[in-house]
Amino acid sequence: MSRQSFAALFPARITGPPDWPVGPLPLRWQEVQATAAARGSYFSAACARILYGTAEGPRRWHCHISAGEGAPTGDGGGIIPRSDLLPAGADYGIFGVEIVLPFPERLDQAFAIFHVRVSISGIGSLDLLRAVAGRRASQINPPDFAGLLPAWACLTPAARAFTVAFTTLPGDEYLNGEFPDGQVPLPVGATRTGSWSAADTWLWHLASRTAGVDYPPDPEHADRLLAGRVVLSADWRGLITRDGAAFLGLRPDVGPADPFFGFAQLYTHTTYVDALVIGMVQHGSITQMIDDAARAFDADDLPRHLAALEERTARFRSIYWLRDASSHGPANDILTAYQEQHRLPERFEAVLGEIVDLNRIAQAQEGQYVSAALGVLTVVGLPFGAAFAVLQVLGDGSPADLAIAMAAALAGSGALLRTRFGRLLLRSLRTPG
Repeated sequence: MSRQSFAALFPARITGPPDWPVGPLPLRWQEVQATAAARGSYFSAACARILYGTAEGPRRWHCHISAGEGAPTGDGGGIIPRSDLLPAGADYGIFGVEIVLPFPERLDQAFAIFHVRVSISGIGSLDLLRAVAGRRASQINPPDFAGLLPAWACLTPAARAFTVAFTTLPGDEYLNGEFPDGQVPLPVGATRTGSWSAADTWLWHLASRTAGVDYPPDPEHADRLLAGRVVLSADWRGLITRDGAAFLGLRPDVGPADPFFGFAQLYTHTTYVDALVIGMVQHGSITQMIDDAARAFDADDLPRHLAALEERTARFRSIYWLRDASSHGPANDILTAYQEQHRLPERFEAVLGEIVDLNRIAQAQEGQYVSAALGVLTVVGLPFGAAFAVLQVLGDGSPADLAIAMAAALAGSGALLRTRFGRLLLRSLRTPG
């Protein structure tokens, strides 16, 4: 027996009050059940609040899907179905859906997670992953993920899936490097690339959702494509790319009696998916901050725009910019690999530097504006001060003389403002941003 399953993560939005059970999908394998409390103990408190919320403010909802009915049941979930127990003739089945709302105040920035199991005798994980990724050469239709969402949630228009695949191989089709290459099967359509092992080949194709016809790796630079490799144990290994992740068994899967791979599949669909959700939250937030910084000079009020951007950046850095998701190594390694694939640390540092530069420009413009305003007040006030001083010296305060003094002051102020210096002050006053 082999195990083939994956999770597809889509940007989504919430349009109404959620009515699904609160919490993550409580999948289990044998005695281990991945409830919100169990997952929360794996992650840091800050990370758990983002992923699951609190009792007073939940941020996650789930729906179990019956293997036989193929429709949401809303019950409490269950074990990850074995890929050899799919209904007859079924190539795949979706066994659970989750909705995550990382930002309680932003209903348009949610995530929908679909958990899919794949038949061991059907189309295979790679074929289905290529269809989900929209590869032009794919010959099958992807699942109708949007049709499984409730009325109060929908996928973001033109949303692209980030997939997380788990695969083991049965019998003697294991990938340990001790065995001759001739005994190691490669994905259909794949060729040996550079120094890649068979495990590397499988991981790359599953994580990138590509076959050889979609994207043949350049042998001279192939090792760069494996930069997101995550070493877990002698039993399995992972690879994180920009558009997907994959976890692969490195020894034969002996079936239901296997001492580990059932738990490995559970970890993939729960805590490891959650670690990647944290990375996706960070990716979306940093991308939005970059866009806000780029639109700063188009804002009607640059200082106010920058103040809002600074507040958002400080909030993100305090709550969401987590470099360590857990006290356990694998989740941190997965999150770090995702961050490095998307260059999130460099991009966030660039945002902070951009905000500093924009603040310096805004302060200079504000200083120029204040100086111009003071200059205009001086130019306008000088003739009036001189006129009133003359009236005071003459001791004449009649209405007629006061009107003549005011008219003369106005004429003097107007003449001063029409000079080159006066026009410069008015121009500076009129265009502070």
